[in-house]
Amino acid sequence: MLNLPKLSQNKIKMNLVLNLMITLVLLSGCRPREITKEEITSLRDQNTSSLIPFAETILPKILGTEFKNIESSLNKDKQNEVHITYGSNSALTFNDPSEYRKVMTEYHSLVLLRIGYVLNLHHFDLLSLSLSKPFFIQGEKNPETEIQEAEIYRTTMKQMEITKFFENHPNFDPFKAPMIGEKEWEGVTEELQKLWKVDLDEISRVKVE
Repeated sequence: MLNLPKLSQNKIKMNLVLNLMITLVLLSGCRPREITKEEITSLRDQNTSSLIPFAETILPKILGTEFKNIESSLNKDKQNEVHITYGSNSALTFNDPSEYRKVMTEYHSLVLLRIGYVLNLHHFDLLSLSLSKPFFIQGEKNPETEIQEAEIYRTTMKQMEITKFFENHPNFDPFKAPMIGEKEWEGVTEELQKLWKVDLDEISRVKVE
């Protein structure tokens, strides 16, 4: 038996409308409501700080409390890599088990696009984005449930691919919360997920109850 991260909560009967509303909140809740693309563009274009100080100022504005950490390092080719960690601070979830992977990867797409947009005037080779959040953990040798932080999803994407994406979609607004099932958004996420490289995927080990 594997030691699986396990999301657990009181069983609540929710109708389809409420489920969709909560999903929309999850997709739009990673930034303050008043932040718009125009405001972010102005802050980005007027910035004179280097990448890390700017990111530490701007990312809380677009991710809120879900922004956790940013680091930069040089790879073997002496190219700058940016590593960002984000995620909810709650172990609870309101997603339907059958939709959990879809919602989480689409959410990851949205976060990546928002971060890519605000940092794209800075030079870096690679953006590494990690989703990390608390989970209720219950192991075979430890029947007592406890809460632990765990990284469950990590992708990397070249800056040139991020730049090309926005050049191909000049009117796309990553700061406008997408509607579930919207054709444009479905197309955007599918395209983005073909461009990024998945370095870590533990979503299948998460049990949503």
